[in-house]
Amino acid sequence: MDKTLVDIRYYASDKPNETGESLPSSCSRFFEFPMLLNYWGARIAIILGSAGLSLGDFDHLYINYTNTISKGSLVFPERTPEKWLRYIDYGVSFDDLKLLKESELEGFIIRSTFECLQHICNESKEKMEMIKSAAMDVEKYGTEIELPVKSKKTKSYSVVVSYKLRPQGEGSYGIVTHTNHKTGASFSKRFIDLKGPSDIFSLVGSITVKNNKIVIKPRASFRANIYTNSYQVPMEVDINATANP
Repeated sequence: MDKTLVDIRYYASDKPNETGESLPSSCSRFFEFPMLLNYWGARIAIILGSAGLSLGDFDHLYINYTNTISKGSLVFPERTPEKWLRYIDYGVSFDDLKLLKESELEGFIIRSTFECLQHICNESKEKMEMIKSAAMDVEKYGTEIELPVKSKKTKSYSVVVSYKLRPQGEGSYGIVTHTNHKTGASFSKRFIDLKGPSDIFSLVGSITVKNNKIVIKPRASFRANIYTNSYQVPMEVDINATANP
């Protein structure tokens, strides 16, 4: 059964990625790897996952940078610790990576992530187009890219909730965009500062518009409550006050 992509994570190893050897570990063991670079995997996975991209019967992709295969090679190791994840080994020279400036390393991480996705999806024109579109958006917006969360559309209006994940290394925050289909009026507003980058998915369970207010209620589950009980919910955005400051 195919699953929609959920997450992409980064690891590294200097031993073959196979049963009997230690699992790949943190990239920072082998080269300088600022923590903020990890968020690129999440950003790209959210963009493509929301578009419906599936890589197969797993929804987590673990990219393993390793010097045990030739530089630039892409190999699926036999090791599959869990059914829901797959590793893909990406051949690198750790000495070369150590010489990169942070901006160059960030570019490499982004580029190699899309290379892995293209390698997996190369037989599907539709999936390759999705990946190409995501790569263009990432190149255009960088860390300021808005990530989709939830939307609602009626004949009268549409509401889109998105968020920015650690833009420019700053805190993550949610954005609501409202469009009145009758008048064509539209606005976007930063409506919530997030205490945890992924809290937004628990905070946005349902969207309604009533009495000129956008009402966003959290998901109704015990797990969601763990992440939302430190916020004031439901969240409300006054359409009139925002559209006519």
